[in-house]
Amino acid sequence: MIRQERWERIAFYSALLLLIGYVSSLALEFSSLQWIATEQGKWRVESSEDVTLLGFVFFIGTLFFSIVPAFFYIPALFKTIRNEFPGWETGVSGRYAMYYFALYQVSYGAMLVFYMIFPYPWFSEQSVLGFIESFLPQVMMLLFALLLFGRRLHDIGFVRPAKVKQLFFTAILFYLFSTFLLDLIVTVPIADYFRFELDSWREEQISGEVIQAKNISWVAGIVEVLLVGLFVPIAEETMFRGVLQTALTRRFGAVLGILGSSFLFGAIHVDPVLFPPLFAMGLMLGFLRHYYRSIWAAILFHALNNTITVLIYFFQ
Repeated sequence: MIRQERWERIAFYSALLLLIGYVSSLALEFSSLQWIATEQGKWRVESSEDVTLLGFVFFIGTLFFSIVPAFFYIPALFKTIRNEFPGWETGVSGRYAMYYFALYQVSYGAMLVFYMIFPYPWFSEQSVLGFIESFLPQVMMLLFALLLFGRRLHDIGFVRPAKVKQLFFTAILFYLFSTFLLDLIVTVPIADYFRFELDSWREEQISGEVIQAKNISWVAGIVEVLLVGLFVPIAEETMFRGVLQTALTRRFGAVLGILGSSFLFGAIHVDPVLFPPLFAMGLMLGFLRHYYRSIWAAILFHALNNTITVLIYFFQ
């Protein structure tokens, strides 16, 4: 029993250090943004490969807090899980949510090291495998959820939604709102207030990848549409509405659970121009997951939005 408690403490504190690495990795991504003043007196935000001093500090911090604690965390986690019988816990505790994000950060640190040794990309950007490689973060999101919650997926929301017929109507209504009103009500006013250009480097990147895939072959184009339209929503909803929102709701209530998961959902896209609409989208996704008591409700809306968007890019 004493040894088991020791492993649990090691897993807990090393996971906390890995979460510092997670925060540092977000700061690293934001430090790579370049703010360009336009002739119209606005700010255009772009991703830059130039290394700044601040970016270098965050890179070292991310590398350290993603690699060093992993040597303690991985064995301690498996020792802890192995001695916990199935069904001992219901729902998603803050501890297990932390374990999940810590595992994700270990994979992020491993990819940093691999790309330092074997520069990105590993596969040709003109190949199907090259497109799949760009979705490695989403693969990890889903893989670690299956590892930690595979025997109790219902706890993270993989259950039949309540009020199925009403759900389809609500998802379509939310999609129409996000398509025709969200920019008018949220994106444009906030961009004007902060004097941001509305062009998003993230959207340009996604549309460019879809068009590039289509130009290679129909197979590559279809794979890209399926990955962005279906796989990404399943993976991201598993992380944000399945694990994070469920844990936050259990601890702080539904309102803070939805707000917290929506904030991080907007932040991880690393685009100040897109943050307000993504945060609003997160609120809608969080509401769907909570009200219909199923992660499939959020996945439906997310997949509908992504699929139609990439199909528009595809047929441009």
